Amino acid sequence: MKTLKSLLILLIGLLGCSKSTPDPAFSGDTSAVLNEQAWGGFSTTWRNGITSDPSGVNTVNLIIQNKLPYPKARLQSPTLCAGYCGDQSLTFIGVPLAVGVYTVSTQQSCSASTNQVGVSFMTLIGGDVIRDQYKPDLTRNGTIRITRYDLQRGEIEGTFEVSLLRDNSSQSTSDAAERVNFKNGLFQAKLP
Repeated sequence: MKTLKSLLILLIGLLGCSKSTPDPAFSGDTSAVLNEQAWGGFSTTWRNGITSDPSGVNTVNLIIQNKLPYPKARLQSPTLCAGYCGDQSLTFIGVPLAVGVYTVSTQQSCSASTNQVGVSFMTLIGGDVIRDQYKPDLTRNGTIRITRYDLQRGEIEGTFEVSLLRDNSSQSTSDAAERVNFKNGLFQAKLP
């Protein structure tokens, strides 16, 4: 009985000294620096659902999402948010399934250059209500680089650097940053 009590005390001590579980927003498959602060999330890919759309052939769309308590794109904590604000979404549209460097831009039509990938960034309330939307800053060079594409394993990896400006045409919030800069972005994702 004394040995069992000693073992329990040892286990409790070990559990008390164990490291806490990392924040899920930063233990995903994507990391970057957003406006000089650590940022991360989980990557998902999908194909264009329209089979007759030739622009979707040999491309995927990539979305990186997280649920930080307060979006790092904000200048201050959002008001009127009782713990349900914080979803963020960085989306790349038309990413070629080939190793290479691709310029980011606004969403492209099928007749547009195949060396360009559409990009956008949103902050959301409750996961589905757009709070702020950002579009690419076309005065700065933004890229997404595919460093590994493995069709057999169904995986894609790469890097990204992009600068986006807040789109004030549909909404305007006073606490959102006018510009978001993603640097040193790394991602890996499963293919659909």
